[in-house]
Amino acid sequence: MNKNIWKKFVYLAAILLVMLIPVSDISAQTERDWMTNDEFLQKLDEIEANSSGKVQVDVVGHSRLGNAIMSARVGTGDQVILINGSIHGNEKSGAEAIVEILDYLGTSDSSFAQSVRDEVTIVTIPRLNVDGLEIPQRQNIFPWDEVVSDYPHLEGAEPAWYYNQGNAGFDINRDFHADLDYEVVAEDLPGNTLDFGFFITKESQILRDLYVDLQNEFGVVEAFVDLHHMGTPKLNKTGEEVTIAIDPPPLGPDDSTKYDNYPLDRDKSKRYALAAARGVKELSDKEETGVAQYIAFQERDFPGQARTAFALNGTATVLFEMPGQQPQFGYDQDLVDRVENGLWGMISRMADGSIDDLNGDDFVTEIPRYWTDNITDMRDVMGRFTEEGQFENASDARLLDNHLAALENYEKQENEEKMVKHLNGLKSLLDHQQEKGLIESEAYRRLYGDADLLLDRWERELTGDSRDIYLIGENQLID
Repeated sequence: MNKNIWKKFVYLAAILLVMLIPVSDISAQTERDWMTNDEFLQKLDEIEANSSGKVQVDVVGHSRLGNAIMSARVGTGDQVILINGSIHGNEKSGAEAIVEILDYLGTSDSSFAQSVRDEVTIVTIPRLNVDGLEIPQRQNIFPWDEVVSDYPHLEGAEPAWYYNQGNAGFDINRDFHADLDYEVVAEDLPGNTLDFGFFITKESQILRDLYVDLQNEFGVVEAFVDLHHMGTPKLNKTGEEVTIAIDPPPLGPDDSTKYDNYPLDRDKSKRYALAAARGVKELSDKEETGVAQYIAFQERDFPGQARTAFALNGTATVLFEMPGQQPQFGYDQDLVDRVENGLWGMISRMADGSIDDLNGDDFVTEIPRYWTDNITDMRDVMGRFTEEGQFENASDARLLDNHLAALENYEKQENEEKMVKHLNGLKSLLDHQQEKGLIESEAYRRLYGDADLLLDRWERELTGDSRDIYLIGENQLID
């Protein structure tokens, strides 16, 4: 492949981004809104009609309420990437970025566009949870009584743990199983966060069936990307707002033996995650300092997600999390651009073959965190709070940091007894400072919560308790 393609692409991407920048901040926020479903369908029709056969659009299935779920495909390469958007109905940026990529690849005659079409096949479901999008709500629409009507053998069974009674629907991104032929049985319900899902919903079945079709066509699905939204956190060290968080599949610690019998390639997923993060940084017309790793506590193990189920079938999988959910947050072109640039970061490296030259471990060391997984992370946050003046005086901050420095040494020594003792001491010290008005509430809440999380981990290490911490806290995570 021409070595100048990447340079040409960077230039072209810069031009495209300039064209996409709104005339003013006011126009970005008030004159444009997220696409309605009718507008989305019309846009897909236009892209297909203008593509001279390069883009194929199909109805891949229908939702519970009878709404069409669309797929789109472009490229003829022998490596395939599957991109999914809006598995949650209150997360809308994915489809906006996907249609921009389809539009460009469907109409551009540039050498870069042609090389992508020749080397890569891109298959997408831009909007999976069509019913949820119209409300909007996280879950789909599928009341449990209708589930029992469709699956009579489930009568009397407890609903799946990810069914929401109030919204009468399922979190579709917990409804997947690594066994792609699995059919739900009453004995497996209700399950929990550490279990596979049950393929109860039409949406999970549609995405699974498309994945299987691509497996049969290509032998392996090279990559899968799931596009989401989250809250609005800040980076540990700098306090800057996270503008995009990226994540390989959450399947427990790297040395876990739980999935030894599956063709799981953790490093491959990290390489793709790194390519996405670098794409956001390299292809933007502005400095991107808010790119982060999504929450990846070492114990975090969610096999029922789409990306984890597909990772256990040999696919590199990557999660994008964009700040702010709908309807609270309106249209944001910068946000859409970051999704698009992250996708281009992977697609372009697939096209030129450089994706395999990346070191997956660089994702962990190069991309910053906004969450705590060890004492070093706590010291990063502590340093920021000190600089921000969240302590009454320097001696109070120094006292806490000295305590954390001792804990950091005990953590390196893997001394469970010392860790438990001194984490409890840290919590007492934080309580004392909070009672005396020596620490601001933001710093107190964050440091105390981090200490609690690590204390729970080390207490389990000390007692040999095998229960997983994230059976309790999974509701705090929104991927």
